[in-house]
Amino acid sequence: MIDLELHSHTHHSIDSLNRLNDIIRTCRAVGIDRIAVTDHNEISGALKAHAAAPDLVIVGEEVKTTQGELLCLFINELIPRGVTPEEAIERTHAQGGVVGAPHPLDPIRSGLGRANLLRLAPKLDFIEVFNARTLDPARNSEADVLARELGLPRSAGSDAHLLREIGGCRVRMRPYTSPQDFLLALRDAELITQSSSPLMRIGSRFAAIAHGLGVDKERRD
Repeated sequence: MIDLELHSHTHHSIDSLNRLNDIIRTCRAVGIDRIAVTDHNEISGALKAHAAAPDLVIVGEEVKTTQGELLCLFINELIPRGVTPEEAIERTHAQGGVVGAPHPLDPIRSGLGRANLLRLAPKLDFIEVFNARTLDPARNSEADVLARELGLPRSAGSDAHLLREIGGCRVRMRPYTSPQDFLLALRDAELITQSSSPLMRIGSRFAAIAHGLGVDKERRD
């Protein structure tokens, strides 16, 4: 069995200062075998991390669509911000990737919302039913119930913006051989969940301020 972190951010996201090498070292230290790097509307950090540790890193992106955010995994080309969710899904599938809905019922974090989730369900590959940064546990529980009703694979993620969050929430599954096999393995995966402290948001806010002041110049490399 392998442990996966399926939602994480690097200093290529406006609200994180996590360096790529530090992420790789942290994963090795806490027993994460695969990590999906899913920066906001950006894949340059994920591509660099994958080049440094191809055995560890899944290239992904958290895309802000016109109707909310999507997690696009196993991609190699940027999905543009501001496209419709249908276009984001189509572009991801064209690359051989898979698409999920992160924190879908969280009203303060750009979730798709119930109506969009039901409408897009035939096109989605999985639903993130536990996001460690979702403040209201009921939102995660509702997403879990809905995913089961829709018959979609269920995932969980730390949504790690700070190094200490990586691996706090993980998915344990059998090894997979392709993105489609990943989805099959995800259906039988064990979700190991743990909510992050609300104080983690302070770290994200600090990161956003640092980026705004140009403190983290490595982000532009």
